[in-house]
Amino acid sequence: MDAGNPIQRIDQVTLTPLVQRALDNATVEVTDWESGLISGGAGSMGIDTSGVYRVSGHGRDQGRTVPWSLILKVAASSAHGGDPDAGAREWHAYQSGLLGDLPSGLMAPRCLGTVAQPDGALWTWLEEISDADGLQWPLARYGLAARHLGQFNGAYLTGQSLPSWPWLSAGWLRSWVAQRAPEIAALRQHREHPVVRLLYPDSITDDVLQLWEERNTFLDALDQLPQTLCHLDAFRRNLLARRAPDGRDQTVAIDWAFMGQAALGEELVPLVLASVAFFAVDLTELQELDQIAFRNYLEGLQDANWRGDPKIVRLGYVAAAALRYTFPISLNLLLDASGVAWLEQVFGRPIGEAVDCWVGVHQFTLGLVDEARALLGALQ
Repeated sequence: MDAGNPIQRIDQVTLTPLVQRALDNATVEVTDWESGLISGGAGSMGIDTSGVYRVSGHGRDQGRTVPWSLILKVAASSAHGGDPDAGAREWHAYQSGLLGDLPSGLMAPRCLGTVAQPDGALWTWLEEISDADGLQWPLARYGLAARHLGQFNGAYLTGQSLPSWPWLSAGWLRSWVAQRAPEIAALRQHREHPVVRLLYPDSITDDVLQLWEERNTFLDALDQLPQTLCHLDAFRRNLLARRAPDGRDQTVAIDWAFMGQAALGEELVPLVLASVAFFAVDLTELQELDQIAFRNYLEGLQDANWRGDPKIVRLGYVAAAALRYTFPISLNLLLDASGVAWLEQVFGRPIGEAVDCWVGVHQFTLGLVDEARALLGALQ
């Protein structure tokens, strides 16, 4: 038995009440189960998550065999890096009940139980959800997700109280940008490296360094925009389509580790850019995705009765997009073979194909910088 494997701590006494909640059946008894790691390690992308497991099996209820399946998310009580609360934030969000009563078509998986283990690990038991629209979403489904995000953000601008839990993130993007300082130094130092030049050719590098000099102007502008509650990592890998019993479409968001207060429009950034950067949407569709998502996000805000200036929303979106997806993230990984192999594992693409996509994303976000500058001038 592997004592370090959290799955080894699970027994029938633990599982039975969780399965009863999942099935809404107080009489079912667990008879057998199996488990497997869904993600962890490299897939956590820097968040201190020990692993996400699927635990499934069968139960007996009045002579019938009943199948069941649960998700167990195991996180450390704190995370490394610039966001020390990231490991615990999602656990707190479920424990507080905040994610059980979201004010829109955006949902979180139903929480079946939260447990703080003696070793400090935080266990969150969740329902398992299958994507109703399959692996490959059409662009229209991204539009619907954007509308749900707009409804969610808009609710906290038009009557829903903005929560003030101390574990919620605040100034997340400003902290993220500050952590890019060593990466900018590495870009300056290694800009002639062959692989670095592929991702950051001179034309892009010069613009990236110019944006770095302007970063506080954009960050200050974002701080002045209306602030709302955001997921902050709502891209395709963290979103599932679901049909409610009444037939309504819902968007289920997982991985709430970044959740907190942010500028209006900032929420939309990962849906567009990370979905492309992680190859859920082809680079050739980026411009169309931008237009569809932004239009639907505005409609979601209007659904929530927000009637502000769309230019404010666009400024929040383009400024946050430029700051979050233009600066290098892990440039050192490109400088050795093991780092390149890790990137290929995480993104599921040969590095050459990945770099081609990321260059296109950089070119797009640098175009948004010009739009942000123009909006700043028009709104001053």
